[in-house]
Amino acid sequence: MKNTPDCVSIAIRLLVAAGLAGQALAPAQQPGAAATPGSAVRHALTSDEEIARDEVAVKEKPGDATWTRLGDAFMQKGRETADVTYYGRAENAYRKALASNPKSTDALVGMAWVEGGRHEFAHSVEWAKKALALEPDRPDAFGLIGDAAVETGDYETAFDQYQKMLNLRPDISSWSRGAHLLFLTGDVRKATLLMTKAINAGGPYAENTAWCRAQWALMQFAQGSYVSASQLLTEGLSLAPHNYHLLAAMGTVKAAFKDYDSAIDYYKKAEAIVPQHEVVVALGDLYSLQGKTKEAADQYALVDVIHKLNQANGVVGDMQMAQFFADHDRNLAEAVRLAEAEYAARPNVYAADTLAWCYYKTGRLDDARKLIAKALSNHTPEAMFLYHQGAILSKAGAVDRAKTVLYQALSINPNFHPIAAPEAQRMVYELGSTVNR
Repeated sequence: MKNTPDCVSIAIRLLVAAGLAGQALAPAQQPGAAATPGSAVRHALTSDEEIARDEVAVKEKPGDATWTRLGDAFMQKGRETADVTYYGRAENAYRKALASNPKSTDALVGMAWVEGGRHEFAHSVEWAKKALALEPDRPDAFGLIGDAAVETGDYETAFDQYQKMLNLRPDISSWSRGAHLLFLTGDVRKATLLMTKAINAGGPYAENTAWCRAQWALMQFAQGSYVSASQLLTEGLSLAPHNYHLLAAMGTVKAAFKDYDSAIDYYKKAEAIVPQHEVVVALGDLYSLQGKTKEAADQYALVDVIHKLNQANGVVGDMQMAQFFADHDRNLAEAVRLAEAEYAARPNVYAADTLAWCYYKTGRLDDARKLIAKALSNHTPEAMFLYHQGAILSKAGAVDRAKTVLYQALSINPNFHPIAAPEAQRMVYELGSTVNR
């Protein structure tokens, strides 16, 4: 067994012991593993080449090993394209592997990976535990259980599971998971340390390292370090010019510089590769700011198409739609319903923030204050959370506290969003006028 270097192992354990886990979280993101669940050995073939090779292999010599390799190739292709139809293809391959050998831990972990991608986290944990019952030191199974814990806001369990994974196999997948969790619980310095380790370790596929670079850049963006974020992304794009994670992140950074034309260009490139919800909404918002109402409407219409496609392919979760409705003052009663259901299933910090914002938009200020406190309970460095808290406190009449919180949001990340940040600035000015009366 390989052990995690002491400085990182102790850091994560101390965080758990200090009670900095176990409250609430998010994705964004949806956070995913930075590498395939299996071996971290570099792959000589692209995912397309592996799919072609493995499809021949299962015809010539069907068995649990060949079917599992095909499932892994489908899942990697799904990561690269965000095409959720690959989940069904991967599941079919893994189930055929299990039909050939019910004790295939590779296939069991593969099923856990599929269910995690679909946000069916209870099912993902069940499959991962089946794998651990047969192979107790299976690092990727611990990682997938940790992923489910992160998504459901159980940070203490997530730290424990990720620590087990790190102890067994410190690599890009375990380092990046630890980095994401540390960031969510407010320790940006240690998160940066682990993400650099992940990038230096490299991944089985180029996409794995590109994903880590994009996440590291977004950590810098969250702290208002736009130049640093831009440099990281420029380097990443020089190595992977068509990676949609990097392109989308660069769009976010360019928008923070208020270079909206460049931001639109990067978002359009990302959307051409993968029309992801966040990119489509961001592009629509920038078009709206520029007065291009038709272009904005076209993007907003695409949001619903993406949501329906995800649902048709078994992906569970409506938090993004609830956030979209609340941000754009649409279908607010439906937004509350979706956000409440999402928070009941996934009580993490992002779900708490979304529900708080939906309550605010519908005038439920007491409920909004409770939920935004939950969102901020782990000190996640998200200026948007503080902006939402400031708006809620202002509407509730807590003017001094609202102004303080809004100042905090703008000091952390002055241009955290092209629409919300100027609104926060406007509110600070108006609240200052109110206090001085």
